[in-house]
Amino acid sequence: MKKLVTTGLALTLSVGSGLLGTLGASASTKPIVIGAIAGTTGAYGSTGVAVINGTQMAVAKINAAGGVMGRQLKLVWGNDNASATTSALDFKKFVSEGAIAMLGSPDTATTTVTLADSMKIPDLGAIDDGGPAIYPNGPSGKPAPWAWSNSLNTYAWGQAVGNYATKSCPTGLAVLHDPTFYGMGGLAGIQQTYKKQLKLNDAITENWSSSSPAAATMDSEIAKIKSSGAKCVDVWLTPQDQATFVNEMKNLGDKFTVLGNDETSADATFAGLAKANANGMISAELTAAYAPNATVKAFAAAYLKKFKVATTPFAELSYDAVYMLAKAITAGKSTSAASIQTQLNKITNYNGLTGKLTFTKQIHVTINAPQLTSVRYSTASKSWKPIG
Repeated sequence: MKKLVTTGLALTLSVGSGLLGTLGASASTKPIVIGAIAGTTGAYGSTGVAVINGTQMAVAKINAAGGVMGRQLKLVWGNDNASATTSALDFKKFVSEGAIAMLGSPDTATTTVTLADSMKIPDLGAIDDGGPAIYPNGPSGKPAPWAWSNSLNTYAWGQAVGNYATKSCPTGLAVLHDPTFYGMGGLAGIQQTYKKQLKLNDAITENWSSSSPAAATMDSEIAKIKSSGAKCVDVWLTPQDQATFVNEMKNLGDKFTVLGNDETSADATFAGLAKANANGMISAELTAAYAPNATVKAFAAAYLKKFKVATTPFAELSYDAVYMLAKAITAGKSTSAASIQTQLNKITNYNGLTGKLTFTKQIHVTINAPQLTSVRYSTASKSWKPIG
């Protein structure tokens, strides 16, 4: 992963500009330390890299414009490689180094949210794609009090899958999912909008610390789907295992309508591995990313120039998370955890890269189903196209 140079960043974005440069002097000139945890290796390594890249870009821009309350931000971060043990060690280490808030983790939210609640340290950004990590008792239950997710929301993507299946899958829907917060959030979202009984509901354990996590043989799962009578299947697994599924489906001569999750279209991992067999795969994208405004386009151009790879929603939402944290610090004129908690719960219609973002005491996720566009992959154009 390339390290972001924090000086001379030629990025002219309007997002969050009101926070910077005119915040007034702080009683302290010491840097404000924030921690970040993301798996930059393993099955979701590309997601973790995007999270850290987006975070670094936000920190660099804020610091170049004068910091927060006259103080520079100092980012300390670690690669948890989807390990709860590593995540816990990093979380505690960064807090001991003075971190006033944590960002992440996309893979180990069970750990980071638990520690945030027990240590009363704000945790925000890419938190295991929202869902049960934030709302353990369902989307209408109380959220974790010290965690705020900017991430792609499994409940929302599941609802999009359920809506599609209700309209377009008359013979029923099968679901393959991992048994973690991530997969269970997707399943819960699907069941919110798909009211029929699932033809098949199989949990498949994956090894996220591996770049090739396919622990299960897809042949047996494909046979189960055929026996169920379903012609549609949602494969709520890693992009690598999704690619394994569609490739094996083609090898066996079977044909299902295959749906994915929020990772499927987030970057090129799935399409690159599935190649021609990616054609027709169905997913959903954040509308703000699919139909970007001028600010998002400027960010995307700067990101591409810096990292030599296209931006992803995970980079953009991580950028937004840093700015929302800065906004909370500024509004409360304090870096205390209690003040940040209070102010995060008051942010309304913040104009971020990922849309109009709001947190309240009950709303601890920024992305919901109305912000999504259903898409289908076209190998002819090598792109995701909206489903009309």
